[in-house]
Amino acid sequence: MGVGAGRALASVVAAMAMFDIAPAFAAEPVYDPQVGSRWMVETEARSEEVRPDGTATSVIKTRGELTIEQKTADGFRISYVQRDATVEGNARSVPLSRAYMKVLENVVIRASTNPSGKPLRIDNLDEAKAAMRGAASGLVEQFDRRPASRALFDQLMSQLVEVDAGGAASVYIDALAVLAVAQNTGMKPGEFRQVTKPAENPLGGDALKSTERFELVDADAARLKFVNVTSVDAASMDEFMQSFARGLLAASGDSVTPDRVRQLVGSMLFSFDKRAEFEVEGGMTLKVAETSRTVFRGMEQNLLPTDMRTITVTPVP
Repeated sequence: MGVGAGRALASVVAAMAMFDIAPAFAAEPVYDPQVGSRWMVETEARSEEVRPDGTATSVIKTRGELTIEQKTADGFRISYVQRDATVEGNARSVPLSRAYMKVLENVVIRASTNPSGKPLRIDNLDEAKAAMRGAASGLVEQFDRRPASRALFDQLMSQLVEVDAGGAASVYIDALAVLAVAQNTGMKPGEFRQVTKPAENPLGGDALKSTERFELVDADAARLKFVNVTSVDAASMDEFMQSFARGLLAASGDSVTPDRVRQLVGSMLFSFDKRAEFEVEGGMTLKVAETSRTVFRGMEQNLLPTDMRTITVTPVP
């Protein structure tokens, strides 16, 4: 290197130090797991609901094995097996959740994904449904003396066995769809994407309109961190609260006037927020941590449900 070139390089280095200029971000690593590789996918879903009569909790942990079977022109073919699951807590839903998770245990799911690893369809749908029906037949006895629980169990089973191959992909292996959100995004540090979409209403009723902001907040060599924040649209929330208040007044026999609706809405508080963090290494999402909180106060009720979910991915030796 000549003297002139050396001085030029020294000047650039000095300028970078002075203005704290970071090296350019090369490119996001591509999701490209090796064919034949196996990955342990562990999930933990914690739910806590604070009510006037106490706190209801549930913890659901699952451990599944993902195998990359084949790389195709438009994605991958994979297999997934839930090896075991545990359900603990004092919530009324615990026995039902325990039976539901048992239905999915050791059922081999074969699926096709897009290049980002998002499941598109279940390839062995009839075989998977038959295995689930067989498992369910041995579990229904426990609900014989609880018709309401039996009805709920039957409803959950219908969601498993009355879906097509595309719909089943989001039901059977939804954790893989969550992981795929942060794979092959094509984003650069500081870049964000914002979309408006329906959000499930924690209080029931019509869906709320929400805004999701997905951002690449940190990039270090092959490691990336994404954050996805969901917030409810203010106009959508106001519309729901107005409708909710009118329904309550009508049900109680009170007069449904604009003043009474306004007064009731003013006495209530309802909020919902959700945040998810994605840690990606070498193009693959290795951890997702998601928290959603709902606050409802009004009509002598104080409901504070919090849901937390983590998904971790580790290679199987």
